[in-house]
Amino acid sequence: MDNRKDKRFLERNAVFVKTTSDGTEAFFGHGINAHTHDISLSGARICTPHYFPVGSVVRIVIDLERTRQSIKVDGEIKWTKKSEEDDDLFESGIEFLHNISQTLLSLIKHLYAEKNGGIPTTVSH
Repeated sequence: MDNRKDKRFLERNAVFVKTTSDGTEAFFGHGINAHTHDISLSGARICTPHYFPVGSVVRIVIDLERTRQSIKVDGEIKWTKKSEEDDDLFESGIEFLHNISQTLLSLIKHLYAEKNGGIPTTVSH
């Protein structure tokens, strides 16, 4: 599960997940409360009571606890498995589909500012 191109940070942040049809604003069903297990600039591993099939596109709102910011981003489910820690939960790997530069900027500030020695001068994609 270490296929990420960006450094991951072990963080538990509240997440609200809704499925989308094709990345549009049309949501199907009700949102699901979840939390991050870890997060990076390019994605996150979330824990949720709902199974999301691989290839699904979801809209997520992450409440970044340390910086008290909320970000909204679409993501594609890359993998899903039963949680080893809790039989009632699933873990899903989400690759962010960044289409809003402010979201990426908020993540960079949250993950790298002060706590980790400052904002890097280069960021890999």
